[in-house]
Amino acid sequence: MAGVQRNPGSNVPPRSPLAVAVRRFRANRLAVSALYVIGALYLVAILAPLLAPYDPSAIDDVLATRYQPPSWTHPFGTDEFGRDLFSRALYGARVSLSIGFLATTIAIGVGTAYGAVAGYFGGAVDDALMRLVDVIIAFPTFFLMLMLIGLFEADIVVLVLILGLTSWTGTARLIRGEILSLKARNFIEGSRAIGLPGALIVVRHLIPNALASVLVTAALMVGGMIGAEAGLSFLGIGIRPPTPSWGNMVSAGQDALLVAWWIAFFPGSLLALTILCFNLLADGLRDALDPKTLMRKYV
Repeated sequence: MAGVQRNPGSNVPPRSPLAVAVRRFRANRLAVSALYVIGALYLVAILAPLLAPYDPSAIDDVLATRYQPPSWTHPFGTDEFGRDLFSRALYGARVSLSIGFLATTIAIGVGTAYGAVAGYFGGAVDDALMRLVDVIIAFPTFFLMLMLIGLFEADIVVLVLILGLTSWTGTARLIRGEILSLKARNFIEGSRAIGLPGALIVVRHLIPNALASVLVTAALMVGGMIGAEAGLSFLGIGIRPPTPSWGNMVSAGQDALLVAWWIAFFPGSLLALTILCFNLLADGLRDALDPKTLMRKYV
């Protein structure tokens, strides 16, 4: 995106497209609020060792401490082993949010590079690369993840790699379409005319101009990754106790809903809030970065 805009008849200095996008995003109160909540969640996750009042895995006098309802001593109550659920939720945030962010980084990185190469070179290269994407998409992702988890021990690193390396195809197809559109523009033709190598054109010109789509996709994907990890952990094939994650905490509470509703309620609420905030953030980014309206005069 290049160029600036000026309001006719005013002394307001010209604004770049980036400044316009930032101003439009800030005008979206839901998206800004979601961004603040996401930032607060990540900050709390980082500071979990300082904020947690108890050891999340500590078990002491189970009969006296189990199934205690929310109170000042235990804000989220205790579970069937008498463990403090507030502390476990804080540490679970570290696991769930970290997996979501890291897996998305891998998926976006692989998908962007793959789609950029396919879109830029086109022809037989594009056909070969995209047929491989079609084959991967045709295979059910959930069963592919189950197969890979069955082959490897499901720790955090393995889950990040599996989620990231099975979720890049949508990004690849999106970026390929963006690159096919961009490479016909005059500034790309000019770059070729002055002899810039293809790799430099892709890295310095094509990918930066496709970043708007990448950012929206990444925001949506983080929420999806967190939900996928929670689903796998809920089924007992993701993060396994005693390591806390929101998914396995909800799973632990499903059998005690009638006697201890808080075990599943609080981690489930945090999970739903986080995914909702990432969806709202993605909507705000999409509206702010929409190329059809970004260069119009901002009123």
